[in-house]
Amino acid sequence: MPLKTPAFWYRNASRPASLPEVALTPLSWIYEAGRKFKTAKTIMESVEPPVLCVGNIVTGGSGKTPVVAAIRKLLRSQNLAKDPFILSRGYGGTLPGPLLVDPARQKFSEVGDEPVLLARDGPVIVSRNRLEGARMAERSGADMILMDDGFQNPSLKKDLSLLVIDGPSGLGNEKLLPAGPLRETLREALERTQAIIIIGSDERGVEQKIPPHIPIFSASVKPRQIPDQQKKYIAFAGLGRPEKFQKTLEECDLKLVAFHPFPDHHPFSGADIEKLLQEAKNKNAVLITTEKDWIRLPEDGRNQIQTLPIALEWSDPERLTDFLCKELENLRGKKVKPP
Repeated sequence: MPLKTPAFWYRNASRPASLPEVALTPLSWIYEAGRKFKTAKTIMESVEPPVLCVGNIVTGGSGKTPVVAAIRKLLRSQNLAKDPFILSRGYGGTLPGPLLVDPARQKFSEVGDEPVLLARDGPVIVSRNRLEGARMAERSGADMILMDDGFQNPSLKKDLSLLVIDGPSGLGNEKLLPAGPLRETLREALERTQAIIIIGSDERGVEQKIPPHIPIFSASVKPRQIPDQQKKYIAFAGLGRPEKFQKTLEECDLKLVAFHPFPDHHPFSGADIEKLLQEAKNKNAVLITTEKDWIRLPEDGRNQIQTLPIALEWSDPERLTDFLCKELENLRGKKVKPP
């Protein structure tokens, strides 16, 4: 059962630690030791197509999914890849894979919500074993593998790793799980990172912690269309940081009469939706949620709930394109022929 993100995870590191945070710190040491042990004993293997990893070092809420979608779009538009396959673990799904996701046939409960969303625009392979999933993509004709997460997975060699960081929340309290949101320290992660992507304004000063040789690219999440601003809305979301969705709605100048956060990847029940629909009726409001949350709604309730489609906008797309062209040209010179 997914849990809500603890508030103390995103305490500003300059403020005193809370009691739960202090109490959980010894468990962070155990977590770190276990992660390093697992990494050390795993043999890393590679595949023929270049592997581009879009990952993070925090648990949930960094914005990887829109970044992955935007990178795939850029790769295609610039002819950097003709047939890029997205590789996902399929978090929240029951099927271990490897399998090619069919969004018209498979449910989020089988393959996860993000793969279903991403598969609407191209091939997505779900596999808990990342190496086996990459091999399936290779056999299926992929000329590039775009990993959605997996930055800490040691089994598959990454040729290019982009680290995604949410600007407003940064690295939170900068502590490892479970005392904080970090899967590993920034110092360790930077040793395997070729570029940083910061989404939104850098309110935590992350840029100052990045060495000069690692390029930083900025982006922001923007609605693809603005809902009717004359109506009243009740919003809900089950995300790592649902308050980000609330902020986006407020920036659209919508009349938000209520907002309901749910745990990350929450599987909405009929009772959940019935309660929300009743509230919307009482307040003469429209229910609105994210595209990713909409996938997890009961099918008989979807037509009564509006979504806010979003897309990632790069602050300097030409600079990012130049970076990817150069890096991928170098990789293909070593691995495969250009598309």
